[in-house]
Amino acid sequence: MEILFYHTARVLSMESPETRKKDLCEFYHRLLCPRVAALVVALREDGKPNVMPVAWHTPVSVRPPILAVCISPSRYTHSLILKNKEFTVNIPDLSMKDAVEITGSKSGKVFDKSSIFKFTPATKVNTPLIDGALASIECELNQAIDIGDHSVVFGNVVACQASGFREVWKGTSPLLHLGSNFYTVIKEGFLR
Repeated sequence: MEILFYHTARVLSMESPETRKKDLCEFYHRLLCPRVAALVVALREDGKPNVMPVAWHTPVSVRPPILAVCISPSRYTHSLILKNKEFTVNIPDLSMKDAVEITGSKSGKVFDKSSIFKFTPATKVNTPLIDGALASIECELNQAIDIGDHSVVFGNVVACQASGFREVWKGTSPLLHLGSNFYTVIKEGFLR
């Protein structure tokens, strides 16, 4: 895998096994990487789309289809999802890496992120999809449960779109998040 870009990250302490274990537990979630990067879109009060990158997302049910996204309640996107009762999840490719970084570094409360992407109408919800995304998932809010410092936001999947996908990604690769501002893509082939 090729690392695309990097921003400062804390180096784990090597002073003692106890200190190292404590430091490692602080970053336990990075042991689960890479994860597919996703862009969550929710509508602002003025009707413009707000975009937030997330890596903490997972399907939690196939029948009915339900997707979980973990978002801190302090994030602007969290309040928009609770208010509008819907959101979309969009899977970026390598060409969107700079936009992913920008949207992750600025709050939609003070920065209009709608100018960073082009959008296309969704088929089942009012929140738009990101034009050019490898895949888009339209969700209606099922519930949000606060747990620790995040909320698990459950969305009922009501529609999906994808390009270049036939049971697995072929010929293209979603942007993979490695933690902090590390990203990568799969460049060649797949293991079977």
